[in-house]
Amino acid sequence: MQDLFSRKINYLRLSVTGRCNFGCAYCSGGRGDCPRSDELSVDEIRGIVRAAASLGCTKVRLTGGEPLIRHDIAEICRTVMNVPGVKKLCLTTNGYYLSRHAGILRDAGVSCVNISLDTADDERFYKITGRRALGDVLSGIDAALASGFDRVKINAVLLHGVNDDVKSVRDLASLTERYPVDLRFIELMPSRLIGESYGRSFVSADLVFESLPGLERSETPEDAEGVAEMYRIPGAPGRVGIISPMSACFCHRCSRIRVLSDGRVRPCLLRNTEYDLRGLSYEDTVAVLRKAVLMKPLNYGEEIGTGAAQCEMKRIGG
Repeated sequence: MQDLFSRKINYLRLSVTGRCNFGCAYCSGGRGDCPRSDELSVDEIRGIVRAAASLGCTKVRLTGGEPLIRHDIAEICRTVMNVPGVKKLCLTTNGYYLSRHAGILRDAGVSCVNISLDTADDERFYKITGRRALGDVLSGIDAALASGFDRVKINAVLLHGVNDDVKSVRDLASLTERYPVDLRFIELMPSRLIGESYGRSFVSADLVFESLPGLERSETPEDAEGVAEMYRIPGAPGRVGIISPMSACFCHRCSRIRVLSDGRVRPCLLRNTEYDLRGLSYEDTVAVLRKAVLMKPLNYGEEIGTGAAQCEMKRIGG
């Protein structure tokens, strides 16, 4: 399906929970977990994915919160992959539980896993997440690679005063010299929880090029589906990616529609427009999803300077 600007919408990002065992400020703002009662059931997920697939969504990514908190995450994965039209299932996790779930997820149909990791330093990891669990996340990366996922990606959000120095960038990038992974540095996007402090927290992705001057361009045909510019440290098995939503807006290439953990569909990550999908018939779910796609704006526009997303990133799912 196409939106009003002739963009092909074929990618559904579905948040299955707002709960998380980490407390990263840019995501949760230190707030308590979302009520479990707000989470979509397996049947609701099946209905939404079925409707989205009927409109041309062939790729689904499960997000959170932390999706592996759900005891039925394997059932959710199998359910999504059994929906006709779904060709690819991915999952984003903080990696804490991944060492025990990687094989289960792979068997359930997940082909690509993204792991959020903003620092390779123990103390900074604790400062960001509130947990002393860097070793658990690194074990999760090992388990993901051993389980045979088609791709393993690591996402690192650049944060002023936290990981915006040359050593931090190089330490993270060194993971690509140890593992055949795609490590993507991502510019921080604004949300209600950051508010006026967003400008003080933002770090341009230019920092990565300044810290890693020897990067060489490295792209594959599959990279054209994404928004990252891919590079490689010479001789490294893995790659370094740059995702610059703020300094190099790529809205014109957006192929996504998002369903939040409480069952609302959000046409644009950084716009406040939402439509409730809960309690709808299959036909009405299709109609609301179609409306949401047609309501996708050309870009995030001026709203970016007025608080933008206006809700916790863990609810939106990134």
